[in-house]
Amino acid sequence: MADTPEIVRAAADILTKRYGGEQELVDVERLDGSGLADVFRAKVVNNPFFQHRSVVVKHSPATGDELADAAFLRETVAYQFATSLSADVRPGPVLLGYDTAQRILIISDLGDGQTLADALQDADPETHVELLRLLGRALGKMHAGTADEEDAFNVLFQRMMRSRPNAANLQLLRDRLLSHRIRIGMEFLERAGIEIPGEVRFAATNVRTRLLRGGMRAFTPFDLTPDNIIQTDKKFHFLDYEWAGFRDVTFDVAFVVARFPVFLAAQPFNAAATEAFVDAWVSEVRGIWPSVQHPDTLQARITAGLIGWAMSSVSMLDPVSPAEVVEHDAKLKADFAAAGLDVSALGPLEEAVETDDASSEAAGDVLRPHSHGPFTADEVLVRRDLRETFESLAAFAGTGKDPAYQTIAEFGRTLAERLR
Repeated sequence: MADTPEIVRAAADILTKRYGGEQELVDVERLDGSGLADVFRAKVVNNPFFQHRSVVVKHSPATGDELADAAFLRETVAYQFATSLSADVRPGPVLLGYDTAQRILIISDLGDGQTLADALQDADPETHVELLRLLGRALGKMHAGTADEEDAFNVLFQRMMRSRPNAANLQLLRDRLLSHRIRIGMEFLERAGIEIPGEVRFAATNVRTRLLRGGMRAFTPFDLTPDNIIQTDKKFHFLDYEWAGFRDVTFDVAFVVARFPVFLAAQPFNAAATEAFVDAWVSEVRGIWPSVQHPDTLQARITAGLIGWAMSSVSMLDPVSPAEVVEHDAKLKADFAAAGLDVSALGPLEEAVETDDASSEAAGDVLRPHSHGPFTADEVLVRRDLRETFESLAAFAGTGKDPAYQTIAEFGRTLAERLR
């Protein structure tokens, strides 16, 4: 399946099989996709069997990389789960149809809303505060409304994986990679000669555990990049569920406080907007998790989440090929072996950071002090994104009362200065 007409015809057939009649999709418009996916909006020819006037079709072509291709099944299950929720809790579009063999999803059309990325780009300080307050409410409603639904998600998940050999093992590996990234980021900092305080190490260890089990768990798309968040009629909708699942919700909170890691922020750290965001989120979830009303508990969890995102971002800098990373990392190697993956056939574990001179020793040292330039255009962008994350860590941790937070804040400031 390579061209647009073929994808659209397949989508129409899927809708016909599910809803009856003879579905026809017209006026097809290509939308910005996620990664290699083809995404289209199409109008539906009037049909009494189907009430939606337009739909969004997403085709995720197989790449041959088992780990990357596993994301499609995760997204399908996540949309199935989200569709089962009541409208006031549902985080995004409704799933209207799918075909796992053809790797096609058909979801409801949210219309021409504005992305959070665009909204923040144009926002004055007052609007910035209001946008993050609304985002806090939206996240909080989703978290509070799904906190007791993990068993339902798991039933759908197991049903999808049951007839597909090794699918469950691949999904487990994808979850574990998120934890490995925090550890690998710490090791990358150490190789760069950066001293990591014990307080940072302790928080990073705890946060890795909460990624896999325990914590305050609810449904999350996990990828909260502002391009994946659409605002329509003062309501936020979350898109792109390739990493969705049940995890500790404070990772979502920390992601926003960190100004969306791996996404160049449109605004500097805004203490008022951050406070409005956190307060709005707390007001929605405190009935489910009363402990968030205790300032020390909330400070500890969000700070630890910030450290997790910072280290995860650093891990993406390693210029060594994925196969070499796994081959020389015993813990990663064991998890890949358990998933039955051939390490030598690995594609990128994450989007690689490329530089103009791949042979340069400095290509793998994006973290070198700013006095050790010059830097390539790619390095400048990566350093800016990392600097924003560590600045946010420093600013938020610095509001904590315990001396440990001041140590963490100083660590964040030191890294931010190094990346200036």
